[in-house]
Amino acid sequence: MTPLAVVAARRIAWVEGPDAEALLHGLLTADVQAIPVGGGTPSLILDAHGHVVARMHVHRDAPDAFTLLLDAAPAPDGVAVITAHHVSEDAEVIGPEPVDVLVVTGDAPQGDIVAAGSIPGTTEVITDDPAALAASLGLALSPPATLEPLRIAAGIPAIGIDTGAKTLVQEAGLDDAVSYDKGCYLGQETVARLHYRGHANRRLCRIALDGPLATGTELTCGDVAAGTVTSVAEVPEEGWMGLAMVRREVADGAEVSAGDRVVGHVIGAATSGATFGTS
Repeated sequence: MTPLAVVAARRIAWVEGPDAEALLHGLLTADVQAIPVGGGTPSLILDAHGHVVARMHVHRDAPDAFTLLLDAAPAPDGVAVITAHHVSEDAEVIGPEPVDVLVVTGDAPQGDIVAAGSIPGTTEVITDDPAALAASLGLALSPPATLEPLRIAAGIPAIGIDTGAKTLVQEAGLDDAVSYDKGCYLGQETVARLHYRGHANRRLCRIALDGPLATGTELTCGDVAAGTVTSVAEVPEEGWMGLAMVRREVADGAEVSAGDRVVGHVIGAATSGATFGTS
């Protein structure tokens, strides 16, 4: 497989100062205290009720300095939540501002910051000139839209599109961005309660479709409402596929309909660890 290279839009912010670690550790779902200098980890920021606000990669630049790699607009960036809870800490929150990153599959190149991409099998590199880095590696650039079918095929939510103001971590399949060993953080009670004692009543699922389907289409399974289509793309070698937040009782393999027509079947949740490339 030939590695894929895409220059993609993101946003970037910084949190710096003696209390930067404490501020972020008390707000983010990741174990910020465990990040070594030069290392990073995916994380979420939630509201006080455990609903997903934003997704990010947290990179530790120095003992008291962090870079936050954030989704591009119009996805929420979460920085406003950090700022709102920044009261007396000796820390400065800077940004967010737009930045271009190089998204690649295959071996990860060197850059100022190298982060695991939100799509399994991808790496995102922050560097001064992403296009020049791709050229130096002998990689031809693909258009940014190339990433959308890969995201949908992997079942990865676009925050603010496949998730809403009341979406929980477990519903969106974003558990990998949560540390269940750290202490309290914003929204922790809801996340922990579902993890240890209950289950989500909905889950983000991939839907194999028999053709294109408009986002916002309401799906049924038998006579029961199943969910709403939130993203759709034609996936190379797979055909049309969508994402929908479906009711827990709708099983993998179940046929779903729009109106009186069967339009596809449920594949299941995210394909953790999937890798991608272009032939």
